[in-house]
Amino acid sequence: MNRVLLLLLISILVIACFNERQTEQVSVTAGQFPDQESWNTEIKITRNGKLSGLVKAGHIRSFTNLKRTELSENISVDFFNQEGTHTSVLTARGGLVFDDREDMLAFGNVIVLSDSGVTLYTDTLHWYNKDQKIISRVPVKITTKDDTLFGDSLVSDPHLRNYEISNSHGSSAKSVKVTQ
Repeated sequence: MNRVLLLLLISILVIACFNERQTEQVSVTAGQFPDQESWNTEIKITRNGKLSGLVKAGHIRSFTNLKRTELSENISVDFFNQEGTHTSVLTARGGLVFDDREDMLAFGNVIVLSDSGVTLYTDTLHWYNKDQKIISRVPVKITTKDDTLFGDSLVSDPHLRNYEISNSHGSSAKSVKVTQ
């Protein structure tokens, strides 16, 4: 009798384990896995034979069907002007490249350090290639040698020379000449 109960108990456990393993299987849809994947990668982007960007990432996954490339593990992007001169560097925790439009989204502790001395801090930053604009729709901080500005959003040229900040406030060490 004890043997029968023991065999019955073992049979129930085996069947239960088998059914549990079946339910753990996940269906996979097309496009869920990357077509290409690389680690500790450096990608040179050129325009008319001149270096325009240098992308470094700990992990890159490319999805051809989705027309999207995912960048992760502390990315950095060096930007160069039309003459090939370095202009700025962007760092972030991760990013997305929309391959069909050549637009980019950087997210997670985004910092853009311009060679002119302007530094932008935000959590999310969009690069719109067609318009050649960078846009942040979340709070930003911009620092220069003399200024610290805060705002709710930002629109700028790629070199952070001409930028607009909504609801801006901050401090400046610049002197202002007052005329009467």
